[in-house]
Amino acid sequence: MMAVFHALIFITAVAIAASQPALSKRGNVNNNEVNITQIKSHTPAATAHIQKYEIDEAATDSAYKTGKLRIIYDNTEEVIETPPPIHKSTDTNHVCNVIGFSDPKIAEDKRTIGWTEQQAGNGCFATAWTSGEIFVYRSGKTVLHISQGQAVWFWMFRDGGKHLAAVWGPTHGAEVGDYQLYDAATGKVTSETFGNPDTQSLAADAPEWAKQTEHAMHQQR
Repeated sequence: MMAVFHALIFITAVAIAASQPALSKRGNVNNNEVNITQIKSHTPAATAHIQKYEIDEAATDSAYKTGKLRIIYDNTEEVIETPPPIHKSTDTNHVCNVIGFSDPKIAEDKRTIGWTEQQAGNGCFATAWTSGEIFVYRSGKTVLHISQGQAVWFWMFRDGGKHLAAVWGPTHGAEVGDYQLYDAATGKVTSETFGNPDTQSLAADAPEWAKQTEHAMHQQR
């Protein structure tokens, strides 16, 4: 049995940015926005667990960087995320296109998976293709979208998938970083701290979750 989701079966996207606390104290850097997309596909069986994921290669001469993202369960069910159609920008309508998937991670509960989507176009926050949003799918009827207004430097699940830690920052410049901890079910920011611009690292009294995130980020690089 196969479930397919993206543009063809997304039925509504509800923005809940207004419920997010404005935790940033550094100008307008933090612009947290959370959207919940309702999906029409069936829900994977409650006893099914995510076994693995696969990202297809993009077609030859395609404008995409990758093909579909396949989420494969241990009972052979699949949930497939397909890149939406690419649209051209005009003088009056600047478009930001999704051109591929990157950095998928499966939480310890094996029911939750997240990824980022590569974006490009003059309607995006950065000119070069980059990731500006984190997506979380909890084997149900919704996909959670988390954005902050900057590029995703790094992200990871915590506490078996109950929480998500992310580091956001500019595409160019000093590597300071905005560290945020989220409730993975709602996208609500529960804690935040910043890197020190002088040392380009976290302060000694930074929260432990942020230190662990920084360590994991440096290991991945």
